[in-house]
Amino acid sequence: MSNWKKATPWVLPSILTSIAVAWAIDAIGGILANQAAAPFAYSVAALYDAVWLYALAQETAHRRQGSKATLPKVIGWVFLPLTVAVLAARGLLAGDVLAAAVGALIPVLAKVTLVMAIDRDRTRISARAQAAIDRTRAATRDRIAVSRAVAATRADETKAAAEILKATREAEAEAVTVTHDAYERYAEVIEQHPLPEPAGELPGLVSDSDLEALLSGGVPGAVPALGTGGSDLSGTPSGTGGGTAAKAANDQAVALLAAQLYATNPPPSKRKFREAMRAEMNARQLTGSWETIDALYDREKALAGPGGGQP
Repeated sequence: MSNWKKATPWVLPSILTSIAVAWAIDAIGGILANQAAAPFAYSVAALYDAVWLYALAQETAHRRQGSKATLPKVIGWVFLPLTVAVLAARGLLAGDVLAAAVGALIPVLAKVTLVMAIDRDRTRISARAQAAIDRTRAATRDRIAVSRAVAATRADETKAAAEILKATREAEAEAVTVTHDAYERYAEVIEQHPLPEPAGELPGLVSDSDLEALLSGGVPGAVPALGTGGSDLSGTPSGTGGGTAAKAANDQAVALLAAQLYATNPPPSKRKFREAMRAEMNARQLTGSWETIDALYDREKALAGPGGGQP
C-alpha cells in the first residue's frame, strides 16, 4: 500500500510526459521530413526528446537526494518553450488552431505536474543540513580520489619493479649467452688452429717480472744466474750446480726475447723474426735452434689470435 501511495503522484506526470514526447516526435519529425528523409527526420526528433527526458530524470534524482540540479533544470526549462513552439507551429501549419493550442499545452502540463510530484516526493531539509551533506560528500569524494591515486601509484611501482626485474633477467641471460658463444668460438679456433708441437719442449709462459728482469739485463729470479755454480751457456757444467739450471735460464731468456721481439705493431713476419732473434741471441750469448725459434714464433702468433702475424 505504501508503494502505491508513493507511485500515485507520478501517474499523471508520466502520462502527460509520454503524450508530450510522442506528440513532439511526430511534430518535429513531420516538419523535418519536408527537408530530409523520414527515417533521419524522426530519429532527430527522438534524440531531441531523449535529451529532454534525460534532463527531467536527472532533475528528479537530484531533488530526491536534496542536491542541486542546476544544469538539468536549465535544460528542462530551455527545452520546454522549444517544444511548445514546435507543437504550436505544427498545428498552425496544419491549419488547426485548436490542435496548435492543445499541442502546445500538453508539455506545459507535463512539466508542471512533474515539478509538483518532485516537490512532494523530495526530501525536505534545511540549508544547514544540506551544507553538512555537501561537506560530507566532498570529503568522501576526496578520500575516494586519494585512494584511487594511491592505488594507481602502487600499481605503477609494481609495474616498474617488474620491468626492472625483467630487464635484469634479460641482461643476465644475454651475458650468459655471450659467454657461452665466446667459449664455443674459442674452442672452435683452438680446434681449427692447434698450437705447434716442436720436437723439443718449449719454454713456459713468461711473467711481467721475468720480462722486466730480461729488459734490465738480469736473469729471472726463479732461475739461478748464469755462471752461478760454474755452468756456461751451452749447458755444459763447469763446476757445481750442473747444466740443468743453465739450460733452463737460457730457454727462458730465449722465450722472453721472443715475446719482446714479437710485441710490435704490426707483428714481424717469420723471416724478420728469425733474423732479429738470431742477432739478439748472438748479442746476448743465448743458444737455440732454428726449430725452437720457429716454434716460438708460431706460439706467439697463436697467442696473439687471428691476424696476429705476417705470413
